[in-house]
Amino acid sequence: MNKILPFFLFFFSLSLFVSCTIRVGENGSDRQAGSQTASEIGEDDEEDHLSFIGAGDKINIQVYNEKELSGVYQVSPEGYITFPFIGEIKVDGLNIFTLATKISSKLKEGYLKEPNVTVLVEEFVSKRIFVLGEVKKAGSFPIRRRMSVIEAISLAGGFTNLADLSNVVVTRKGGDGREKRFVVDIKSIVNGTKENFYLDAGDIVFVGERFF
Repeated sequence: MNKILPFFLFFFSLSLFVSCTIRVGENGSDRQAGSQTASEIGEDDEEDHLSFIGAGDKINIQVYNEKELSGVYQVSPEGYITFPFIGEIKVDGLNIFTLATKISSKLKEGYLKEPNVTVLVEEFVSKRIFVLGEVKKAGSFPIRRRMSVIEAISLAGGFTNLADLSNVVVTRKGGDGREKRFVVDIKSIVNGTKENFYLDAGDIVFVGERFF
């Protein structure tokens, strides 16, 4: 009995790993039941994961026909920006539409008659992805509004000579706290036979070592 138990635990753990691992970018009949394509994963969930402004983020605020008010502002560690005429504005936790409305309302208070304000996030410094394994400069990097796995690997200096380009694993934590693993074939993405894969904040990209 004591000899059988370790084997049982090994195969049980293996089955759990396989059940939450999805090979992305598969086409036609090869696509696994319940799996998602890269575009479905990255595009549909993008607003959920990257919509809220946080400390350190760089935001581009444009006020139509008001060049002196338009520009790039970086959120302070306390979650504020300092805006002309208005002063300090708490922006941490707001999305771009709420912030644009807030600035527009305050500018109406004796400064501009009908301000037209747009807000874009240039860089989500508060939200990061992690690139590990066989890359030249492993580490964490701020995620931009639409970053592919290839862009993330480029930020990490590219692959080493030992990298397995066909077996890059992206680990993502879902809203329920459970982790999913997506196996990404970079070679197939580059040659156009599979769709690109887009990242969410908090994703871990692991580039394994190839076996000769």
